Amino acid sequence: MDESLCYSVENVRLQTQDAEAELGCYTVRFYVDGDRPSRVPTGTVEEFFYYPSGGTIRDRDLNIVCYEPRLDTYHTSNRDA
Repeated sequence: MDESLCYSVENVRLQTQDAEAELGCYTVRFYVDGDRPSRVPTGTVEEFFYYPSGGTIRDRDLNIVCYEPRLDTYHTSNRDA
């Protein structure tokens, strides 16, 4: 099983480091548990959409499935002083 497909902030950054955003978002892939990204291997992988301007991960229907402040480019703790 591919550990880079387990959901984490580090794996979002890993999957997007050399990719180009399309319409403001990146396509990322993760194992799923139900309809949410899974932190552990499950055998099923789905595509999600990462929006850095809001730190959100959305499903194929563009529903927000998680918010991560460390991935939000506008979150206060991520701004350079």
